[in-house]
Amino acid sequence: MVIDLAVGVMALAVVALVAFLIPMFIQVRKTAEETERLLQRMNEELPVLFREALQAAQSMNLVANDMREGITGIRVLGEAMGEIGQAINRVNGLVRGGTGALAMNLSGLLAGFRAAYEVLKQRSQSHHQGGHTNGG
Repeated sequence: MVIDLAVGVMALAVVALVAFLIPMFIQVRKTAEETERLLQRMNEELPVLFREALQAAQSMNLVANDMREGITGIRVLGEAMGEIGQAINRVNGLVRGGTGALAMNLSGLLAGFRAAYEVLKQRSQSHHQGGHTNGG
């Protein structure tokens, strides 16, 4: 009788163990199927993602090269503007320093015009009076 009882307890333990293990194995199988589907999707989508990442990197390289070229152009423009500024400063300095010389040149030119006018006026007066002068 003790043996029958022990066999009965053991049978109940095995039934309880099987009752516990069956849902666990079912869950493991579901998890394995999900994992397989996930790996299959990753195998399908990763090459596409890698291609897109490569294209994005190439686009970034093109943008970086364009930016480098643009910066070079801006640097050249900045240097040209600096040279223009220097030229303007030089002209400004010449105008400031040369104002006196310009005024002297203009006054000399005006004096020359006055002298020429006087000579022409004298010739005109002497021509109307009937005498010819020889530039004097």
